Parts: sequence; C-alpha cells; structure tokens
Amino acid sequence: MTTDVDWFRTAYASAVESYLLDTSESTLRAAYELGREAVSKELSVLDLAVGHHDVLISVLGQASDTDDVERITTAAGDFFLESLAAFEMVQRGFREAQEAALLERRHAAILRRLSNFLADASLALSTSDSLEEMLRLVAEQAREITDASCCLSSVVLEQGEPETIEVVSHSETDPGCATLLTRTELSPINELIRSTGRPMRMTREEFARDPAYRAFATESPGREAPPGLLAAPLTTLDGRELGWIQLLDKQDGDFTEIDEAALVHLAQMASAAIERARLYER
Repeated sequence: MTTDVDWFRTAYASAVESYLLDTSESTLRAAYELGREAVSKELSVLDLAVGHHDVLISVLGQASDTDDVERITTAAGDFFLESLAAFEMVQRGFREAQEAALLERRHAAILRRLSNFLADASLALSTSDSLEEMLRLVAEQAREITDASCCLSSVVLEQGEPETIEVVSHSETDPGCATLLTRTELSPINELIRSTGRPMRMTREEFARDPAYRAFATESPGREAPPGLLAAPLTTLDGRELGWIQLLDKQDGDFTEIDEAALVHLAQMASAAIERARLYER
C-alpha cells in the first residue's frame, strides 16, 4: 500500500505541475485517470487529499506574487475536484458491482437449498397438506430473496372438484400485509396478473395508477404508500397454468430486474416439483 501511495503522490504532483503550465482539457484528463487509478490501487479519499495538500504546498512555494498564488490555488483545486469526482464515480460503480455480486451469490445459495429440498420433497406431494407445506417454503424463500413484505403463493388442483391452495407469508414488521391479502378481494389483481401469462413487475407508482389497485386502496387507506407488485406463474411443462407466486411491498424501494429473475427461477423449480409429483401419482 505504501508503494501505491508513493506512486500516486509522485504521479499526482507531476500531473498538477503539467496542468498549471497548461490549464486545458487534455491536461485535466490526467486528474480523471488518476482518480480511476486510485480506486484500482485501493487508495482512500484521505490518500488523495494528503497527496493534493503536499503538492499544493510545493507549488505555492514557487508563486511569484499574490495573483500567482490565487491562480495556482484555483487551478490546483479544479484538478483535485476532477480527480476526486472520478474516484467517487468509479468507487461507487465498483461498490455497486460488488453488492450485486454478493446478492446474486446469496440468491444462488438460497435457490440451491430450495432446489435440494424440492428434489427430495416432490415425490411426497400427494396430499394438499404436503403441497401447502411446500408452497409455504416457496413463499418464505421468495420473500427472503426479494426483501418483500408479503407473498401469496397459490396452486389450483384440478383432480375432481377444483381446489385452490393458497399460502401467505409475511414480514414480522408488516403483519397487516397478510391480513390485507386474506380479507381483500384480490380478483382484480389476479386478473391483472393472469392477463399477461408471464412474469409481471410494477413499481409503486405504476401499481397505484392501475385499476386493480382500488381494492387495496379501499381496504388499506392508512398505508403510507401502495405496495409494489412482482409475480411469476407456476406452469406445467406444456405451458398450462398451475398457479402463481405474488409478492407485494418490497421493504426498500421497488422490485428490481434481479428480483424478477430470481423469482422466475424459483417459480420454475416449484413448478417442476409439482409436475414431478403429478406424474408420480399417475
């Protein structure tokens, strides 16, 4: 690290001196490149600030008069701000990439555990009770993956009299969401989802503008904001609908593309488990 800091200070000093001789865009670009390089060498903002301070003291010692001091200080400050802006921009992008990678690894670990469970449990889904248990696990894992406050997973059994099995999973901090799902007329929302026949993701603002939201608005006037919506179908191998997984109210912001991809993967695994059980029964 010391070697990297020393390198940066030397390179920064040389670049500032060049910029003071020619305050142009071409020489200012060196500040941008140094900021990017500082991130790759894992330097801190303090390292940049100390390097700038040392260079500023050195070049001010060469000032001929007060006007020259002002010119040097202003130009060096512009150079530092350009370097710092590049540093923060690249660091933010690097941090976001790291967070996305960690999130994807977390999703993968959860989905692997669920896949192992479904592979073992699928042959035991011969009763509605065991299917309900599986749906509950799927709903809980869907909430964990997406940070949703509430999940409703449902399957329609077509053997004999049609029977719908529904399971609700909710956050401990938002038990009202589960109450809302069990007491609210959800047919408009179900129709909205089923009309597409494919995964659906809506922001809070989009959902609030949709007529299907009226049921929620009527039943939950005290909620601070309308819930975002994310849903994925459970389907047979030939594309027939088995049921749906519906998520509401992401705890921090709106559902993302990563959330949608993870839910679709989970829905595919759950669908395969249900389908294997149906084939086994035959």
